[in-house]
Amino acid sequence: MNKKVIILFMTFLLLILPISAFADNSTTAEPNMSKEEILNKFENILNRYAVNVPFSAEDEQFVREYILPKNEDFTTLTTEDRKFFQGQEGIYALTGYVDYEHNVLGKNEWDFYMTAWDTTNTKRNIKAEVTVDCLGVINISDGKIGKIFNKTVSESSDGKQIAVNLKKSASFTGWPIMIYYYPKASFDGTEVRGEFRN
Repeated sequence: MNKKVIILFMTFLLLILPISAFADNSTTAEPNMSKEEILNKFENILNRYAVNVPFSAEDEQFVREYILPKNEDFTTLTTEDRKFFQGQEGIYALTGYVDYEHNVLGKNEWDFYMTAWDTTNTKRNIKAEVTVDCLGVINISDGKIGKIFNKTVSESSDGKQIAVNLKKSASFTGWPIMIYYYPKASFDGTEVRGEFRN
């Protein structure tokens, strides 16, 4: 079983999921929502659910309509992937990347790297973190989707520092249909978000 077969399997799994729960055709987002508004709503949905709890019909419809068809706008699901991110707000900056690998037995492995620093070399209380959420099928019989894995890795300064380096790993076994990363850093409480480069 090679990498192309795995990708085809995951694509097929996504396409065969039933959509009967959305028969009322109601919409859950304004048609002119910006990418940032869609992303904020998606993160709000992710934050409301524990792992292995199916999304409500309304939240699942939003994810199917506004997130899964535009996977490339948020993340790319491949068997091997390196995604770079960066962010800056005023004098605060962060940069880093995520290495991802998925093997034929369903094992998913990540290495997370980030540097967060004050560009004026002022010492701060700094916390760097990356959250990974995997969406997948919760129940094969009804095709309901939800979070099948969630993990946040972080590194905090030991007192006030100019910069913090994060180097962490995570893994789980399963078959995600989408992986979403959320890198951010805080500087004395001011949060800076990392944006992925295409």
